[in-house]
Amino acid sequence: MLPILHLNGYKIANPAILARISHAELESLFVGYGYQPYFVEGDQPEAMHQLMAATVDATIAGIREIQRKAERAVKRAGRCGR
Repeated sequence: MLPILHLNGYKIANPAILARISHAELESLFVGYGYQPYFVEGDQPEAMHQLMAATVDATIAGIREIQRKAERAVKRAGRCGR
């Protein structure tokens, strides 16, 4: 699963709750949930589009590597008679 969280500190009524905590607290929260957070921040649409695309590509590559490691471990376990 690849959750993507958009935090806009300027909502109509009030900022989102997670937009109110510090960057360090937000990172710690998601690490505690078991995620490896990646932050894409800025306010220039073209640059943000490129940065977000690169970040999504990197996260998908990371997910695929985890899958490959798991598949190899299953194959090794099968050869061991488990």
